[in-house]
Amino acid sequence: NDRVRGVSGGEKKRVTVAEMTASRTFIACLDEISTGLDAATTYDICKILGEVTRMKDTIKIVSLLQPPPETVALFDEVILLDQGRVLYAGPVEEVTAHFKSLGYKQPERMDPADWLQSLPTKDGAQFLTGPEERAHLTNEQFVQKYEESARGQEMLKKLEAPVDEEKTKYLDGDTFKRRYANSALQSINIVFKREALLWWRDKYARIARLMQDMIMGIIVGTVFWQIDDPQTVMGVIFQSVFFISLGSMLKVAPQIDTRGIFYKEQDANFYPTWTFVLARALAGLPTSLQDSIIYGSFIYWFSGFVPSAANYFVFLLLVLISAFTC
Repeated sequence: NDRVRGVSGGEKKRVTVAEMTASRTFIACLDEISTGLDAATTYDICKILGEVTRMKDTIKIVSLLQPPPETVALFDEVILLDQGRVLYAGPVEEVTAHFKSLGYKQPERMDPADWLQSLPTKDGAQFLTGPEERAHLTNEQFVQKYEESARGQEMLKKLEAPVDEEKTKYLDGDTFKRRYANSALQSINIVFKREALLWWRDKYARIARLMQDMIMGIIVGTVFWQIDDPQTVMGVIFQSVFFISLGSMLKVAPQIDTRGIFYKEQDANFYPTWTFVLARALAGLPTSLQDSIIYGSFIYWFSGFVPSAANYFVFLLLVLISAFTC
């Protein structure tokens, strides 16, 4: 907004990638995470993804838009698709040799990724070497050549082989039976800490809220200075609850802005919905305490209510309940 610059699209993308990488997902699909990012940033993200993948022994399937050669070299395997068919699937260091054996040559100043993307198209004919009468391979012929290759035969054998029961034992573990990795208490604690941190960082909103409570408390307390009419006392209480309720309505707009984040994290099974609602409500407690103590104190003593500590705290409690529940 006008007060806070916020984050750019690239920063949002990096945060989302990091967020999903930190989850317990064993297989993650990342679609064109490099869109809108420069080559250096894409390289750094892919490098970190590779390191995390090896440390956690997981799988990351990534599609990139025109990745530079140094980024392509970071991957263990590459899958080349065309019209929904696999033209090659195997180690990155073998992909050039595979298509070279089919009569295609990579130009010296052309990136491997661009070259691979051009091969299934009509432009792939210009990379043919050897006899001039050799025809450019079609999609079906590319698939057939791969299936006939040693790497393709090895892949087909793995697909046709029965599943090893030893490798599926871990599927019976608790990790794959629980929807949420954290308990309800842990989820509440995590969401609460995040919301409290966001509240503390919004210095402008905190100061503005503080000044609003003080100014409105002084104004209303001065208008009803030292009253003794019971009917007027009820008006003061009504006005106090009304002011607190209007202030609470300002919390509705941020709820709408966070829906996208909530939907994303809920789809990823980060936490149950009720823990998110409860944690956000608890994170709003400091603001409600501020409203009740500062505004309520001005109203109570300026209006000439009973000078008793017990009555004073009961009034603050009523104002706090109104601020917290509205």
